[in-house]
Amino acid sequence: MAAKTEKDIDSLIDQSLSADKSELDLREKEIEDEDLIAVVQSEKVKGVTAAFLEFNDIGDAGVKALLDSEHMKHLTALNLFKNEVTDEGVKAMAASKTLINLSELIMSDNEVGPEGARAIAESKTLGNLVSLWLGEKLGDDGAIALATSTTLTKLNQLSLYRNNIGNEGAIAIANSKNLSQLNELNLNWNYVEAEGVEALAQSETLKNLTQLTLTYNPVGARGGIAIANSPYLKNLTLLDLYEAEIGDEGGRAIAESKNLGNLETLILIRNDIDPEVEDLIRNSKNLEKLNSVLFRPIKEEA
Repeated sequence: MAAKTEKDIDSLIDQSLSADKSELDLREKEIEDEDLIAVVQSEKVKGVTAAFLEFNDIGDAGVKALLDSEHMKHLTALNLFKNEVTDEGVKAMAASKTLINLSELIMSDNEVGPEGARAIAESKTLGNLVSLWLGEKLGDDGAIALATSTTLTKLNQLSLYRNNIGNEGAIAIANSKNLSQLNELNLNWNYVEAEGVEALAQSETLKNLTQLTLTYNPVGARGGIAIANSPYLKNLTLLDLYEAEIGDEGGRAIAESKNLGNLETLILIRNDIDPEVEDLIRNSKNLEKLNSVLFRPIKEEA
């Protein structure tokens, strides 16, 4: 791909800045490190508070240039979803005072592992984060580092999907003393089994959750029953158990649950639930607020 000229960069910035010049939307612009370096050096981006850089080819060099730019010191939201940042880039973020005002950091689908997770967990400048998306190679060690962080105490949203997290990581999150502000927890595409789900369901720390997503985890009937019987998940409005192997037994437990009365959205696609149990869930008097329940893909439901 041909390198972008100075004129290209100026034009790209002009097209990507919001009317009030507070947001820079560069998603899906085929941006590489040298392009981002040119962007963050431009006077035009001075004062930007939100940078959306997802679906590009940005690596550690681009991230470090962003951190070195005086123009980026007002950032409150940084989205680098689907790029090529490694632990080294994340370590630089964790140490940089440029991101001291950051409240939202999206780093899913990058080359981030346990070392990057530990750097964020120990960072003295990222304590204002409210929303954190991280991965895709954290494993249990990375999840444990985040769960035991003494600085990430303001998180409302934590997304750790597709990170090879198993029961150990889920149990660490459940036992965390510092994640009590969480409203949304996303553990999709991991390997959390019944033991891990039971820990989550019995966690007083997670009593403020309104959204729990466990798509493509081998939760099983036992995990479904644990969620249904949990005294701490009463605030859930959305529960996503897409292809979580809960079966009829888990489905029946949810229908009979006395604790899930605030559920509004329930996703149970591909769980081998019989029509009889589906009807029990749809017509459950215990799930009085439920207005959307899916048992199969939307095209099949139509």
